[in-house]
Amino acid sequence: MSFDKVVVCSGHMIDAPDRANPRFPASKEEPVRSLIALQLDNWDVGGEDLAICGGACGADILFGEECLRRGASLRLFLAQAVGDFVRDSVQHAGSDWLRRFHKLCEKSEVNVLPEPPATESGDLSIYARVNLLIIETVRQQAAEGGKLHTLLVWDEKGTGDGPGGTSDFEARVRELGARLAIINPIGIC
Repeated sequence: MSFDKVVVCSGHMIDAPDRANPRFPASKEEPVRSLIALQLDNWDVGGEDLAICGGACGADILFGEECLRRGASLRLFLAQAVGDFVRDSVQHAGSDWLRRFHKLCEKSEVNVLPEPPATESGDLSIYARVNLLIIETVRQQAAEGGKLHTLLVWDEKGTGDGPGGTSDFEARVRELGARLAIINPIGIC
């Protein structure tokens, strides 16, 4: 199947309540959602488009919900088996995020990161590996004629999250020539 556009999102999870240096405070959820919706409207995302993201609480779930509202096909790429992923990337934000994650899974194509072949050294974290899988999928889909758009929900700190984080993802999508938009949760009033 070919798509008119491929839109991809990467970004911070909602901060754990005890996070020392905020990146995406829970109080910024609705303003970030509004900005995601506005950007998707600006890109005219709709039923002929493919949306790709992880499934973590925060940027991924907000993006996925807004893309589904517009009729886009959604693919979730999880860095771990569902139970482990929920434990590490969803449940700290509370039961509402957990419910929303499962609802997204029901309405999406869910891809779980496979174990690396025994011949690979395994030096990359699961998050770096899932980013590479997303990038490769985006590269393949965009090569079929789709236009590539990338949305980052990110505090714009260059190395704060290392390989597999949003800054790493940003560098990789720039290489693809994607149209890029950044929403900084900390910068929103």
